[in-house]
This record gives sequence, C-alpha cells and structure tokens, in this order.
Amino acid sequence: MKKNYIYILIGIITLSLIGLVAIQIYWINNAVTLKEEEFKRDVTSAIYSVTNRLEKIEAINRIKAHQKGQALFNKRMGQINNQFKDLDYDTTAVYEENGVQYKISERQQNNLSGEEIYEQSIQSISPNGGMAFQLSIQGNGIHSFSKRKKDSLYYYRQNEKSLMVNEVLESLFEANKYKTVLERLNKNILDSLLKVEFLNRGIKTKFQYGVFDYNGQELLIDSIANVDKIRQSGYFAQLFPNDLLENPHFLSVYFPHQKGYLLKTMWAMLLTSVLLLISIVFGFTYTIQTIFKQKKLSEVKNDFISNMTHELKTPISTISLACEALNDKDISDNKEVKANYVNMIYQENKRLGVLVERVLKSATWNNEDLKLKKESLNLHQIINEVVANISIQVSSKKGQIKKELGAENQVLFADKVHITNMVYNLLDNANKYSPTTPSIVITTENIREGIMLTVSDNGLGIKKENLNKIFDKFYRVPTGNVHNVKGFGLGLNYVKALIEKHNGEISVVSEYGKGTKFSVYLPFQSN
Repeated sequence: MKKNYIYILIGIITLSLIGLVAIQIYWINNAVTLKEEEFKRDVTSAIYSVTNRLEKIEAINRIKAHQKGQALFNKRMGQINNQFKDLDYDTTAVYEENGVQYKISERQQNNLSGEEIYEQSIQSISPNGGMAFQLSIQGNGIHSFSKRKKDSLYYYRQNEKSLMVNEVLESLFEANKYKTVLERLNKNILDSLLKVEFLNRGIKTKFQYGVFDYNGQELLIDSIANVDKIRQSGYFAQLFPNDLLENPHFLSVYFPHQKGYLLKTMWAMLLTSVLLLISIVFGFTYTIQTIFKQKKLSEVKNDFISNMTHELKTPISTISLACEALNDKDISDNKEVKANYVNMIYQENKRLGVLVERVLKSATWNNEDLKLKKESLNLHQIINEVVANISIQVSSKKGQIKKELGAENQVLFADKVHITNMVYNLLDNANKYSPTTPSIVITTENIREGIMLTVSDNGLGIKKENLNKIFDKFYRVPTGNVHNVKGFGLGLNYVKALIEKHNGEISVVSEYGKGTKFSVYLPFQSN
C-alpha cells in the first residue's frame, strides 16, 4: 500500500473517531444536564411541599388551640349561666353620679311555699354616711323575674365575666398569630420533613439547610461552615407564603456532594460510554500500528530480498565463471589450474550453504526450538581465538583490535558455539561499519554474578531513530542505494536471542558519526 493511501486512510479513521467521540460526549453531557434538571425539579418540589406542610401544621395547631379555648369558654359560660338557675343570691353595688353616691341592692330567694321572690332597692347615701332616700321594688314569680333579669346588676356582672373570658381567648389567639418565624418553626419537625420529602423522591445524598430573612440574614442555619453556600443555593422557597402583612422569609437547601451523587446515579451509563470510547480508541490505535507494522515488514522483506540477492549473486557468479573456465580444454588439461577452480566452486558452494542455513535457522532463534549445549568455557580464550581469526580483515583496512580483558573470573557455563558466534558477530559488525582505519576495543569485567563484555568502535554510528530497531529481524540501518556493507540483517537479532537464552542482557550506545558501543552481560550460571 502506498504511503499516501495510508495517510488518507488514517485521516478518514481519525475524523470518524473524533466525530464519534464528540457525539458520545454530547450525549453524555445531555444526559448529565437532564439528570441535573430532574434533580433540581425534585428538590424544588420537595422544598415547596415542606413549606406547605409547615403552614398546614401551624394552621392545625391554631385550630386546635382555638377549639380548646372555645371549649373552655363554653364550659365557663355554662357555669355562669347555671348560677341563675335555682340560686338565692344577695348582691350590692355602690356608684357615684353628679356628686351623689347611690347604693343598689338585689336579692332573690324562695319562700316557704317554694315561690320565687325578687327584691331590688336603691338608696341615696348622704355625705355623713346616712341614708337620704330609699326606693324598693318587690315581686314574685318566674315571669316577673325574667323581665327584670336583663336590667339586673347580677346579669351585668355575669355578662361582664363572659366578655372578659372571650377577650382573654382572643388575646391568646392574636398572640399566637404574630409570633416570630423562629417561634413558629420547630427545627426537629423541619429536619424530619426535609428528610421524608427527599426520600420520597429518591434523593439520598447529604443536605444542609438554613432559614433567611428578606435581606439574606441567617435566622436558622444547619451548618455554620457553609452558610454562604447555603444562602447562595439555587434551591429555596418562601416560608408561610400566605402571611400577607409579614416580611417574607426563605428556606434554602444546599447539597455539598451534588455532583458526585449525580454521577453515582449515572455510573452504569457513564462506565459503558467510557469503556466504549476506550475500546474504539484502542481499536483505532491498534489498527494504525498494524498498518505501519505491515508496511515496515514489507519494506524489511524487500530490503532482505535485495540484500540476499546481492549476497547470493557473488558465489553464483563465481561458480558460473569457474564452470565456464573448466569447459575450456586448455584449463581442464592443466591439473593445477583445474584443481584451483574446483576448490573455488567447493568454497563458494559451501558459502551458499552457510547463507541458506543462516536464513533457515533465523526462524528458530526466538523459539523454544533453539537448544543450547552448555558447558564450562573460558570467555577470554574464545575472545582471543575470534580476534586472531578476524584480525586479518581488520589489518587489511589498516585497523587494530585492542583487548582489555579485566575479568578475573572468566569461566561461564554456556553454549560454546553460540558464544563464539556472538563475539564474532559483534567484532565483524564493528569492522564492517568502520569505513576507514577501524579502532576496535573489546573489554571484560566482573559485575554482579557474571561478566560484562563490551565492544566499541569508531565507525559510522547509528542515528537515534534507528537505534531501537537494530535488533529486529532482517532490519539493516538504511544506507540509501549503496550496498557496500553486505548482510541479511540477522546478525544482531541472532545475538540478542542468544543472550536472552543465556538469561543475559544487551544494550547499545551510539553517537552518529563517532562510533558505537555494545555492552553484553552474561551470568556465570544460566537456567
């Protein structure tokens, strides 16, 4: 797939993903907004219900107080009225009018025959206390008494008592009517009503409330620490709204954990949405990574085929030329020359076999099929043998290999063949990638429970963007169309797989244009 097509595909998928995420966020935001509006509606309804119930409770209490007073009034009036039934009484009153004092007397009694006798008299009292004149009225019979009853002094006092009782009851009712808000509110009842109304509407989060006057001054507060938040809360209602002549007072409710409560009630939907978004983003990322990985594998495959073609072309060309030479009668008759060409064919054919075997074995380097034949070996001895073999190639470029073998304990329990190949690969790479006068340094030292082997050179170095890819199979550092350094890109992949099989570690440090340093740690014993 062409690079432009890949970028177009990525752009389309990215735009689709952004649109999907935006729509998902939009619906989540709408759901949260609807939940907040529903919560606000329920809270407002609950608060109005509480204020209405408070007013009803107060009205019921007033009615009960009035009914109790009315019953007391009726009871007292009955007692007063009963005083006029079958009662003998004698009463006297004194009053002054125009400087003259008068004495009024009333008397009612039954005679021996059971007849009712009523007597009323008025006397004028002189300044010295003597009587100036006297007027008496007498009568008998119920009929005559009932006519005089309304004008009697006793009836006046009875009426006065009834009026006094009525005035007392009315004053009590008026006193209850004009109580302050705090006197009219019961905090326990208010708290219980709020809890019941919220629970009836499914609101189970913590709340705080307060009562404020028209100027915002707190009169009753549930939490002093959050008084400002309670005052500024959007959930409030007027207390006793039917008091026309009173200044309005307000009940305000604040929910300190409102956001968390709303999200908690929506956790299933939110969790599902988040998981879907994560799944989509993960799928998109994985798809893009797969596309680039496949593209990279395609490039590596093409590079591998190109390198393999160059590697195989040389021995094939050599064998072809040797065969043509052997067909020449003059050369075939010369046994020495013939033997030389036959040996050349043998060596090139052997080289082809090694190349093919290396490619085939690369499939097992990272699998369990790679079997190690471990034995005790001297790492310094292997290093010396490999350096001796490769020194000819280094010397041909007028370079040198410097050994600094400082490990006191150089004995490992490992596979000798693979360890030898590992050292050879590292030294061969250091030589191949040093275009002019190679200067290679190989060192050893004991650290932890093993040996640290380092190989450094003054070669081309590796760019940072390529440094983490050099251990990938078939990967070779890009050099354009120049193929002066031959290989399949299998050497370092083989080295890393081998070291990991020995429970070791490998790292690389490189500076482009100045050289590279490989560090290999191998334990004395490996599982």
